[in-house]
Amino acid sequence: MIGPSHLHNHSEAVVSTQSTGNSCTYVMKKVTKVMLAADALLANGYVLGPVGTALIGLISSTYNKPVIVCCETYKFSERVQTDSILYNELADPDSMLKTLNEEDTPVSNWRDCPNTRLVNLVYDTTPPALVSIVITEIAELPCTSAPVVLRRGAVKM
Repeated sequence: MIGPSHLHNHSEAVVSTQSTGNSCTYVMKKVTKVMLAADALLANGYVLGPVGTALIGLISSTYNKPVIVCCETYKFSERVQTDSILYNELADPDSMLKTLNEEDTPVSNWRDCPNTRLVNLVYDTTPPALVSIVITEIAELPCTSAPVVLRRGAVKM
């Protein structure tokens, strides 16, 4: 999901709607394409992005909407990953509990429960089957072309 600060620069050319994950199915009926930002494009074609990108990709696929991933070639990686549990970063679990009006949530006292652990993952992996195209500075490519770009030396390690 590209933030409003990124979209503001292109507001004349692109009419866009930003949505959260929980309202994605409602908004999906009205959109024509879905654009996602990527933190990395892995050698097996999986897209590493912020948490929630796989969910948005899956919903988009269900509604037959094309998913366009924007990723510079310097973010292409020789690493291979198929899930978002291994080799992920963890953010502060308390950041998930913040509400707009600073009220307590039902799990605000999670630290008092000895068998409770909150996990706040940073990244998500989106399978290549859910991505229509990857737009880079050199070309528009399918996800499966990541090894070709890496092999040809377009990415300087």
